[in-house]
Amino acid sequence: MFTITVGLIGKRTTTTGTLASREIAIGRDPKNDLVLESGSVSRTHCRLVAIEGATIVLDEGSRNGTWLNGRPVAQPAVMRFEDELVIGPYKLKVQSLVGRGTAGALEFVTSRPQVPADTAGSPFPQEHTMVFAGLPSLEHRRQVLRWLMRDVSSPNPRILELLRAALRDPDAELRMTAVLAAACVRAREVLPELQALDVSTLLEEVDEPRERRFYEQLWHGVIRYLQERRHPGDSVPGRDPLNPLWRMLSGALEVTDVTSLLLHSLTTPLEPGTGPEQLPVGVVEQEGRYVLRQSGMPLRWVAPVDHWVGANPVRRVRSEGFFVAQVPMDRPLAAWVGNPLPIRVVPDYEQVWLGSYQEAERLCAALSHIEGVSIRLPTADEWEMAARGPDGRRYPWGNLPQLDWEKHASPWGVEHLVGDVPEWTFDPRTSSQLLRGGVEARTWVRHVVHPDEDEFAAALRFVIPGV
Repeated sequence: MFTITVGLIGKRTTTTGTLASREIAIGRDPKNDLVLESGSVSRTHCRLVAIEGATIVLDEGSRNGTWLNGRPVAQPAVMRFEDELVIGPYKLKVQSLVGRGTAGALEFVTSRPQVPADTAGSPFPQEHTMVFAGLPSLEHRRQVLRWLMRDVSSPNPRILELLRAALRDPDAELRMTAVLAAACVRAREVLPELQALDVSTLLEEVDEPRERRFYEQLWHGVIRYLQERRHPGDSVPGRDPLNPLWRMLSGALEVTDVTSLLLHSLTTPLEPGTGPEQLPVGVVEQEGRYVLRQSGMPLRWVAPVDHWVGANPVRRVRSEGFFVAQVPMDRPLAAWVGNPLPIRVVPDYEQVWLGSYQEAERLCAALSHIEGVSIRLPTADEWEMAARGPDGRRYPWGNLPQLDWEKHASPWGVEHLVGDVPEWTFDPRTSSQLLRGGVEARTWVRHVVHPDEDEFAAALRFVIPGV
């Protein structure tokens, strides 16, 4: 007797039942012994056979493949205790094996496919949204495809399944990433899906007409590339707006402007930087997070790695490694600075509006004195590095507009960078004061405050240089 646990990837809701057989057929057809209801599961997908105390996996020519411990099952394979078998959006594990070569009761736990909470009500087919259900966040799903572009040169059944799922995902940026990934891994198998989808509808949340046209050109350019098997280094007579795409596919993309940086950002995975070698006095680590010792205000570390800043032209800047406030100074922290009690601040995330740059500097100096650490306003480049991350994204949350952008932090975990209130920064090269963020969500836009302009109300987000 052997026990198998079957569950939808990322889900725990289960039902139970038993089967009595040494061999069971698994698939979506009701005639199978174990029925898994999903469009990515074949009618008869695979079989499990109990032979002399072992469980043998046999793929039945399934369309999307049967995967054992991350490898496709091309030949009969032995499934051992705690091995993981993936069939479409389901994971199966052998939990126990009793008896040798005898027919026994196969006990299993299974769950019906469910639309993940963040895709409920989606116009996209359920079987496509489920493929990514085990990934913890939208950002994680995007990064999976970008690592795929870096590490893979040709598709396999599981990669094709991921690409088809991403092309029908509710998130526009994930769809565009999948389009570029299909070109990078030369996945001609997904051409029918690329051609069948209504591109203008899928990009309707992109408000800027010129930007939307460029995305549509990218989409159709990838279709042309896959149809013609064109060599990406071939020249095109006249001015080709998709030259950045061809250069990217040939491995010769040079980041010089907003367009080339957009392609770079959509195809480049985030790589973690190193942590601080030591903490400044006044900064402590608690459960993997950094906070100010006295007030307890949360900090984020911006690692010493290269960042893209600016627009036209784009500049490559290396962070020296610094801490930045996770959120702008709010009312409880401002009140605490005026009366620093020996208890930590409980944030309410209501930003304090400061009427001048000098007022922001005074608050930094006061907080620095209390905490015993160097606290100052960020430079314009530091603010942008904290907002864009090392992949040079257009917005803190990514490259395309999205409805719930306020819920997403930047790649470094910095929050509330854009919204109602801009933030004070400065340019050390010119000693000018600049406003960043606020209603302007594009991360590279800078508003210089001239001496003859009226006073501005802006928020304070401080930084602490690394040691």
